[in-house]
Amino acid sequence: MFYIGVVNIIKDIIELAKKSKKKYKIIIFPESWNIENFIDENILFYPNYDIFPFESIKVSNKIKALRIKTLYNLLTTENTVIFTTFHSLSRYTIPKHILIKEIFNFKINQDFKLNPFLSGYNKTWNVYEYCEFSQKGFVKDIFIPIYNYPIRIELFDDEITRINFFDIQSQKSIENLNSFTFTPGSEFLFKYENNYHKNLEKFFSKHQYNSISLDFESFETLPAITFLEKNTILDYIDLNKTDIFVINENENIKSYYERERENLEFIFSDVKKELYKEYSGKNIEKILKLDYKPIEIDKQNFLIKKIGYKKKSKEIPVLEWDDLNINDLIVHEDYGVGIYKGLKKIKTHFGEKELIKIEYENKAKVFLPIERIDKITKYVGDKDLVKIDKIGSNSWQKRKKKVEENIRNKVKELIKLYALREYTTGISLNGDEEIEEKFKKTFEYIETIDQEKAIEETLNDLSSTKPMDRLIAGDAGFGKTEVSLRAVVRTVSSGYQAAILVPTTILAQQYFDNTKERFEKIGIIVELIDRFKTPKEKNIIINKINSGKIDVIIGTHALLNKNIKFKKLGLLIIDEEQRFGVFQKEKLKEISHGINVLTMSATPIPRTLYFSLTGLRDLSIISTPPFGRIPVETFVFPYSEKVIRTAILREKSRGGQTLYIHNRINDIVEIEEKLRHIIPEVKIVAAHGRMQKKYLSKIIKLFYNGEIDVLIATTIIENGVDIPNANTLIVDDAERYGISQLYQLRGRVGRSNKRAFAYFLYKSKLKTETMKRLEAIKSISGPGSGMKLALQDLEIRGFGDLLGVDQKGHINSVGLHMYKEILNRTIAEYYSSEMPTKEIKEKIDLDIKGIKSYLIIPEKYIENPIERMRIYRLIANETDINNIDNIRKDIEDRFGKIPKEVINLLEYAKLRIIAYKKGAKNIEIYDNTLIIEYNKQLDIDIKLLKKHSRRFNHFPEDKKIIVYSHNPEKTLFEIFGTE
Repeated sequence: MFYIGVVNIIKDIIELAKKSKKKYKIIIFPESWNIENFIDENILFYPNYDIFPFESIKVSNKIKALRIKTLYNLLTTENTVIFTTFHSLSRYTIPKHILIKEIFNFKINQDFKLNPFLSGYNKTWNVYEYCEFSQKGFVKDIFIPIYNYPIRIELFDDEITRINFFDIQSQKSIENLNSFTFTPGSEFLFKYENNYHKNLEKFFSKHQYNSISLDFESFETLPAITFLEKNTILDYIDLNKTDIFVINENENIKSYYERERENLEFIFSDVKKELYKEYSGKNIEKILKLDYKPIEIDKQNFLIKKIGYKKKSKEIPVLEWDDLNINDLIVHEDYGVGIYKGLKKIKTHFGEKELIKIEYENKAKVFLPIERIDKITKYVGDKDLVKIDKIGSNSWQKRKKKVEENIRNKVKELIKLYALREYTTGISLNGDEEIEEKFKKTFEYIETIDQEKAIEETLNDLSSTKPMDRLIAGDAGFGKTEVSLRAVVRTVSSGYQAAILVPTTILAQQYFDNTKERFEKIGIIVELIDRFKTPKEKNIIINKINSGKIDVIIGTHALLNKNIKFKKLGLLIIDEEQRFGVFQKEKLKEISHGINVLTMSATPIPRTLYFSLTGLRDLSIISTPPFGRIPVETFVFPYSEKVIRTAILREKSRGGQTLYIHNRINDIVEIEEKLRHIIPEVKIVAAHGRMQKKYLSKIIKLFYNGEIDVLIATTIIENGVDIPNANTLIVDDAERYGISQLYQLRGRVGRSNKRAFAYFLYKSKLKTETMKRLEAIKSISGPGSGMKLALQDLEIRGFGDLLGVDQKGHINSVGLHMYKEILNRTIAEYYSSEMPTKEIKEKIDLDIKGIKSYLIIPEKYIENPIERMRIYRLIANETDINNIDNIRKDIEDRFGKIPKEVINLLEYAKLRIIAYKKGAKNIEIYDNTLIIEYNKQLDIDIKLLKKHSRRFNHFPEDKKIIVYSHNPEKTLFEIFGTE
């Protein structure tokens, strides 16, 4: 027997396995150990299913892919190391000879049809996860389990003309391939459904059960039901060429039997119990008879290894909209609030057009050419307080003018404040390169691309002489904290102090615990101040702050104590600003004057978000999840003890823990007793903010160490509790919470690479607004969801003080997006006078009427209407002709060869940009005449105009040129077509 008790356990186990001369090395861990954290490209992971048998939830795509990838590699590679569990090893899977038959190789110039190979794959519009596919005309995207990136295949008829890997975030191709291998997306194959019926018939005759109605897909965790023979992964290998290592033998075997008991306990039907026993897998006793080597490990030394990988980020269009539905309210910048009635195609003597149909009061209609989609925005505001506008009335223009005047008055002082900050000379912090590099090496993850960018932007801010005012926005667990710590090290190594202000004592404690050791390694002194400190302790800490003996102070609002007078404060970090009250925010304004400020938030408050989006504050968005992060599966259900029991047992069965949120301290003990009655087999403990600090800290520590299965807590854990092994969240009375609170709570789980589940349970019949809030948290997940929820919260609950005073009425009158456009325009005007060096992106406000060329994206080219509108808007909003070329490349990459109509649309977009920048205000073509109206002057070559027209007349007093040409459209492109 081998005994290992050192820190670098996994490395030692792998080295031990590699010394084996055998072809296969199988290492069996207990079910509850988080072994997936240790997988790299040299190790295969064969996990168990992440749901109970016959459960309505589907197996995660990641689990399906990992299992198929391992089986495939056993067929194609030698000298293989496999991490698994007894349960996974004993489960039946797809027989070896069938998997071999279902693997296909394809190369360029070969015929290919996707449909026959789609067993186990889910259809979607954009491919983001394993085992997904999409079909966009002649372009097929699919994420095959054996690859790290999805594959894009372009066809001509049925012949492969291009194969690429593509990036899941940007959806852009990143590497050319000559060939690829196709495997099933699951062990459970629909094409073998006949075997399923044969097996069931045999089963029912054997057990003398009456036939019952069973959904074919409910057998997803029992793939053997679709095959005539029963194989496990052990049938893929030669056991004579295999070494098996069993970690902590007794615990391991015990965890197998616990999992089996829970699986059977979860199945309520007798017939399903027997089906499970028949088709789930071999008994462990047969595996225990194999020759294996036991290894004993001190689990306390089993550290969670933090790993990651570089991944391109996808920019999140925070305030854009792609999901316009029929009858949604929209705002036209000229006609006001109307009702979206869909897209309409018409053929005119100007060519085929796609128009946006908008209905106004008295059923009046406006048809907007879709290439001018930039003129409309989705209405975001209180729909009960807005009136549909009337065509021909001046009501809309009056409302717009009133909003403009209001914004102008409010913005003037704000702009002066921020202009003053722009031109204020602050401290230039250049740090110590050696110290910063040493600290960087203590970070155990690999930074994502977004993190690197945010760190670079923050450090550049600190090294400039302008005081920093930056918002780091990113979803919970995406790595905002590390950005702030790099800023702290830069500040302290430059000879200044840093303060980190957080909303809760738990978050403050966790910040302190997680940073103390790292800071001390480079000689930085850090201290914590919160309400649990005694008056004497607080005074000692305050004196050290004031004398400069503390480099970094972490605290709650206790940090705003009037007796704290920093000796040399260089940086203030504010975590989750939205959690602080009005008084605290006013105090923050006082202490932050003239110093560097870094604000971090997953769901920014409206004012913070808007200042960032309009350029009044600098913004860094971290939208790339850490390695292996899977969006949390979210459920909204009426309160149910069965749901609670199932969720907690499922989590325990895979070695995880559950957070149960109950936000009333007065009856939290009763909830604890109730849960113990519902699930007596798990260890349950309650925690809340009125506990003594030592007891609260002890409970959190026990939970962190995995000694508690279920932690019942109030929202004290909303920010700051980072337990990677807690991957199920249950919130009772979910209707009592705001949307950002629900989002923050959901962010407490799913912080590892395991699938996570969040259950929001409600008791009573809900109001429409409340149900919308719950549905919003359910529907929005994935990169950028915090920012999207912040916007959706604005729509559901109102706006408050975007500009320091209540703007609700003004925003509702024109809609949030139009309000933002007016705000941006006003800010741009002030910038041009107050800060002429500030670069402002100008909107291309130019109509070109009478173009005969078809300017549409054909449905047969891009059938998804949301995607078509997104691309129309992307083109219409662009202000740089070089970016139009980039858009063209992206469209061709994703959807295949571009048709003539789309080329026309892109050329038209270029023409608008160039003509506008040369001074054109309005352009019309009719018959053989071209009319160009301009602003102050028109920057065109008169010689070019003479060359490409029969004649022209210039009317300087009217700022107009009339051009006569046999082909005015061609003339227009020739005089403006190139710069």
